[in-house]
Amino acid sequence: MDVDLKHIKDRIIAGLHDLEARQLAAVESVVRNMHRKIEFRPGDARDLVGEAFRDEMSLFLVVHHALHERALNKENFEYVFKQCLIASGDPTATLNPNQKQAKFDVAGGGQRWSLKTESGDSMSRNTVKVEKLTEALWIRSSPTAEDCARNVREKVTPRLLDYDRIVVLRALRKGGMITYSLEEIPWSSLHAALMDDTRAEIFSKGVRGGKEAKSFGADYLKKGTQTRLFRMLLDTSVEKVRIWYALDECLHHGYWTLPASTPTNVSELSKSEAVELPAQRDPRPEETCQEELPF
Repeated sequence: MDVDLKHIKDRIIAGLHDLEARQLAAVESVVRNMHRKIEFRPGDARDLVGEAFRDEMSLFLVVHHALHERALNKENFEYVFKQCLIASGDPTATLNPNQKQAKFDVAGGGQRWSLKTESGDSMSRNTVKVEKLTEALWIRSSPTAEDCARNVREKVTPRLLDYDRIVVLRALRKGGMITYSLEEIPWSSLHAALMDDTRAEIFSKGVRGGKEAKSFGADYLKKGTQTRLFRMLLDTSVEKVRIWYALDECLHHGYWTLPASTPTNVSELSKSEAVELPAQRDPRPEETCQEELPF
């Protein structure tokens, strides 16, 4: 597709007229950050993140961090993911208009996607944490392990049929850089474990400091092994089902590393040095976050 760059630039310049100082500061921040380099490293799974998906995600991450200090949240991720699917060749990709009927977040690429986010200094190197696999108002009325197992079979497992794939966007901050990783929890493995291994014997309440926990938890093991595939917590405090899934059992779709920049302050615009383009990041491997990644 031919693009008239002069026409686009003229429209941008014309649109700057009559903007207030704070609006101009936001525009300046976005433009300045567009000149920053973003590092992408592909994962071992290649069916989702192609060149178009990679570039669209890079664009939205750069724009986001031109205006925000915090990582992309779930609601924003849903929109970005939809746009990435559109860029990848599916113009019909859409957000779920009615999550009361079905719990998927985005439909596109012939799939229904459940999308999650994870960030924070306490992120595990070994597990992907899903804070809300599903809401569960029944938890407080499940006082026994038998009740828990029955309700997981009857209320949690069927919910997985609302979507086809589960993707988690993880954000790890290190110094002035932030690395986003796109991890997929294999739907078939999760569903099979819930179908085959949900029984009362695996549910119990932990003990810490001599006190019994309020919530039941269960460890689901990899088939034929004693290795934990994921842990489930039936959290009574918020009435949600949480899971911690083994990171090395996930599909790794890619990693984006970029400066975790902050928005421009209006007062900075009075200083000539503030409007200069920032120095590009030195891409030496020892300064990346690779030690936090699974390979």
